[in-house]
Amino acid sequence: MRANPRKRSVPDAPAGELGARIRKARHERGLSLAAVAGDDFSRAFLSQVELGRARPSTRTLQIIAERLQRPIEWFLEDPDTSRAAIELSLTEAEMRLRRGNAVEARSLLTELLARPYLPPEGRTRAHLLLGEAHLRLGNVQEALPVLQKAIKASEAGKWMPLTIELYDRMGSAYYMLRRPPEAGRWFDKALSAFEASTLTEPILKARILGHRANLYYVAGQWQEAIALYETAIEAAEHVLDVQGLAGIYEGLARSFRKTGELDRALTYAQRSLRLWEGAQDVRMTAQLRDAMGSILLEQGQYQEAERQYLEGADRLRLVGDKEFLPHLLAGGAEAALELGNPELASDRVETARAAAGESSDPVARLEVERVAGRVAHALGRVTESRDHFEQALAIAAAANSAVDQANVAYDYARTLEAQGDLGQAVLRYREAYELRRAAIAS
Repeated sequence: MRANPRKRSVPDAPAGELGARIRKARHERGLSLAAVAGDDFSRAFLSQVELGRARPSTRTLQIIAERLQRPIEWFLEDPDTSRAAIELSLTEAEMRLRRGNAVEARSLLTELLARPYLPPEGRTRAHLLLGEAHLRLGNVQEALPVLQKAIKASEAGKWMPLTIELYDRMGSAYYMLRRPPEAGRWFDKALSAFEASTLTEPILKARILGHRANLYYVAGQWQEAIALYETAIEAAEHVLDVQGLAGIYEGLARSFRKTGELDRALTYAQRSLRLWEGAQDVRMTAQLRDAMGSILLEQGQYQEAERQYLEGADRLRLVGDKEFLPHLLAGGAEAALELGNPELASDRVETARAAAGESSDPVARLEVERVAGRVAHALGRVTESRDHFEQALAIAAAANSAVDQANVAYDYARTLEAQGDLGQAVLRYREAYELRRAAIAS
């Protein structure tokens, strides 16, 4: 038996505005009038409500709100000033970020921040999420002023959990800029603020420790990185945070790879991949496939490495992500080279070079040039090979990354040695050694 949908009509919002909000929410959910009405009231009545010609009872509006997955306040208050509507927008933006859709999250947050009124803390949270969206899209220079503005507001408002999150994101921004000292200062600031506060959020502490461990990794201090990643896992106190745990597993995979423990590296990479796939984050799953491909190459499992690289590239193409694509394409070229097919490797590396031209990631261009140097050497193009390695070294130097310079110099030295140029090979080996020492010292 249907309830009377008109009994005790709801107050506040004019019927036309209320109906328009119901219709908007229904369209966003992709539901028909009949699907929302169900057996509780008629489709015709709901149509009249949406047209502003009828008003639902409080009970009927509760049913509508539940089916449209909106808090009832969203329909009753001005969506530009309603705290419920603002909170809903922030939650939607955060969910899109967690699922790897930073473009849609950025669009939603830009629209939210354009509203004439936002509570100060809500505006600061929106800036935090917008900064994170920029970081995920590789737009670090756009993220920095957004995060700086949010930090200033958060410190003034004494919103400690939010402030710690912002310190951590600022550290991540400088980490992406390959400026470890600045990144370390922000991570340390986040950790100090956390420990000085009364917060008991183990996931937040674990995330900061995991990010701090990343700095040991890029400095070539892999045992220290492993120890801190493991401390981060302990700090989480078994609280499930899929993304935080997946990131720590990824760090462990990369670190164990550097220490030569390839089986353990592959185990952690597989764990991380499963978690990121469960979170539907295409970019991170692609990065894990890239890491797994590198490990598999070192293990001599060239066909499986090729499969990981190519599958990751295909998935990035499906979502139009061009930032990380060159890494996977270059990996696919390197796998083809190891499988004894330099011609296919050459075709793939050219595709990778074209993709690198559409990416703002300097490390992507560096990786493509490094692989291109190996491929050219395999095809007997000595001068071209050296040109590619020189370009890779120049990119690494411009990025001020001693670790990347060391890695390229080492591969360059091996190639020069194979070409019979022992004098230059010795110089490059020495360069790689000195750069590695410099990275560890910093």
